[in-house]
Amino acid sequence: MVSTLSRKYWERKSLIEKRQNRLSAYYIQVYNNNVIDKFIKDYLNDENAPRPTQAMLYGDLYVLNKPEVYKQYNRIINSKYTSDSALQNMILRNKADARLNTIVETELKRINKNLDYTEKVLGTHELNLKEYQKIAQREKAIANRKNIMERSVKDVDFIRSKFGINIDSNVFTYRDLDITAEALNRQTQMGSSFDEYDAINQEARLNGLPDVYTEKEWIWTNEGQTTRHSSNDGQTVGFYDYFQCIHDVTGDVEPLMYPCDPNGSFENTWICYCQFRAF
Repeated sequence: MVSTLSRKYWERKSLIEKRQNRLSAYYIQVYNNNVIDKFIKDYLNDENAPRPTQAMLYGDLYVLNKPEVYKQYNRIINSKYTSDSALQNMILRNKADARLNTIVETELKRINKNLDYTEKVLGTHELNLKEYQKIAQREKAIANRKNIMERSVKDVDFIRSKFGINIDSNVFTYRDLDITAEALNRQTQMGSSFDEYDAINQEARLNGLPDVYTEKEWIWTNEGQTTRHSSNDGQTVGFYDYFQCIHDVTGDVEPLMYPCDPNGSFENTWICYCQFRAF
């Protein structure tokens, strides 16, 4: 198990990463809200107004996410402990590209669902644009647009009581993007940490040396939303073996290569700020 001094280091590192992720997620959420605001304004001025193109949304999300992803992988590429060979750099950049595409596609899917929900509301309810804009400007930049829409629909209580119509839909849902963006950033941080250790091992093998890192330890930092992984603290396995991740609430056990392993279940990988160290 890590020493007290070392534990403080990992706890501080986790806290800093959490703050960075939340700041990055904030900008993604602002972008999502701006897309919804513009779509509502355009729709109410012209019901035939087109939705934003997928190419435009994808391009914007790509630009917003690229700095965070490439910061992680450029750290590995420029590390004095890894090879600067063209092949290894290409492999690492391919990993960065794959991670970036996954993030963008996931966020794009969520924005499209938010637009579906918005379009459903606008097509079935009469929304007061001035009231919507007034509330949106008065409240925080990342205020939930679903709530603002509900508060801006004319006579919504009368509609609900007389016709039993609810703005919520079983088909179309609305969910803010910031939590999703934070979780995706966290997956990138943990994945790039594993890739960095792996790249150092690969470098050693190219030089005919044994792996530098042969084991890894799970470190619970208590910086996540729950204490679901406290039982894993100090668990040590071979570097290329899986942690047997215990979910403290459900008692379920799941193999994870590292905290926030994207191949794991939602329950174990979403907004987890555990760390791991290799040695």
